[in-house]
Amino acid sequence: MISSTNSKRLMIAMALLGALAVLTGVILGVGATNSRADAAPVSEPLGTLGIGDELIAPIAAPVDADDKIVVTDSTSMALAMTTPAVLAVAPVAVAAKAPVRRASTTKVSRAAANSDGWKSARVSWYGPGFYGRKTASGAVLTQGMMNVAHRSLPFGTRIQFEYKGRTCIAVVNDRGPFVGGRTFDLGPGTATALGFGGVGTVKYRILGR
Repeated sequence: MISSTNSKRLMIAMALLGALAVLTGVILGVGATNSRADAAPVSEPLGTLGIGDELIAPIAAPVDADDKIVVTDSTSMALAMTTPAVLAVAPVAVAAKAPVRRASTTKVSRAAANSDGWKSARVSWYGPGFYGRKTASGAVLTQGMMNVAHRSLPFGTRIQFEYKGRTCIAVVNDRGPFVGGRTFDLGPGTATALGFGGVGTVKYRILGR
């Protein structure tokens, strides 16, 4: 039979063992929590796209063949307008014309040439995308060509332009523009000489042929 003294000692020992077990569990739990907290968070490598992001490739700029205007972004236009060009007088091919056409264009040319004053006109320009192609007069378009397109003035007509303090003389050797509200399409050398880009208003006067 177990004495009361031994019974008390046994109960104390069991209580100590229980407390030790609880303390050990607490220590292990705290260690596991710290391990998880110290672990480096999982992150995506630098330069990766976020969820749902996409890279969209640039769309090639379309060319309006009827209007001879290349729709381009600001970088391409700036490059085209700042690239030094060897300015050359636009060549004019000699081509036979129908009598009716000659009479109507000559009348327009003489009426315009008789005016010594400057006029204003809405104009556009063209060049990139058309280099190496022939103009309506048969001349091959080059980057530095001092030419201009008009719907009816005779080929070879010289026109003086003024834009923001700059002036130059260009020769009609192409047809256009074919958009309402625009009078001239400036060739690449002409636009560069004037520092012109896009669509805008310039002053001009016709010098004759």
